[in-house]
Amino acid sequence: MQWQDKVGQTLVDSVRATLARTGRNASQKTSDSLRYDYSGNEIRLWGLETFFYTEQGRKAGALPPVNVILQWTIDKGISPKDGTRVSLAWAISKKIAAEGVPTSGSPAKNAMQPLAKTLDAILPDLVRIAQDGIVEEVRGRVANMVKRVNA
Repeated sequence: MQWQDKVGQTLVDSVRATLARTGRNASQKTSDSLRYDYSGNEIRLWGLETFFYTEQGRKAGALPPVNVILQWTIDKGISPKDGTRVSLAWAISKKIAAEGVPTSGSPAKNAMQPLAKTLDAILPDLVRIAQDGIVEEVRGRVANMVKRVNA
């Protein structure tokens, strides 16, 4: 396993744990979608579009997909006091389109804080994994050069 794989998997596992711990993992779909890839020393974390909205919020503007909001209400066990779940999903979608997410005063306003704290906490481990991997890679290259010189 490359050091980039170890760092990437550590990131994915930590973000999944943070989503679960902070209650932002209603259906598991966002968490299950998280993946990483890398090119050289750059590691990218990606997943469903909902991950971006979970972490960054959403600007006011376009109406979010009502079916996604409907599924979220089902996953969270949210039932309307009056009307149907579909009407509730429409109302939530219209509110998001008008005000964005997070809305003013919402506890989700600082949605990135738990993730930022998680990343800060695991940074020393990520650096150690990367350093160990790079050292091993350099040792392998030096050993190959020595073999060629001695051949």
